Amino acid sequence: MICDRHPDCPQPGDIAQLKRGNSIGADHTDSFVVVEDFPPTGRHLVLNLPTGHLGRADWAAAVPLADIATLTRLEAAGSRTWAPAPEPDDTQ
Repeated sequence: MICDRHPDCPQPGDIAQLKRGNSIGADHTDSFVVVEDFPPTGRHLVLNLPTGHLGRADWAAAVPLADIATLTRLEAAGSRTWAPAPEPDDTQ
């Protein structure tokens, strides 16, 4: 479902990198592919490993949006990378 296609909201196919100390213990240099949000509120993102990764089969993880360091979107006109806006609860 993910948000209403606002350009700054994560979308399926975006590439995500996580912050150090993230909830799944992933290296902050690893890249993941955004699949969907869970529950459909945008507070958690379901991630898959990218094509070609040795552990790709049957792997997925749901991480809180606060774990996302950057998102990259590849488009015909080029690519852009940004940090998602924190959720209101994440700023306390």
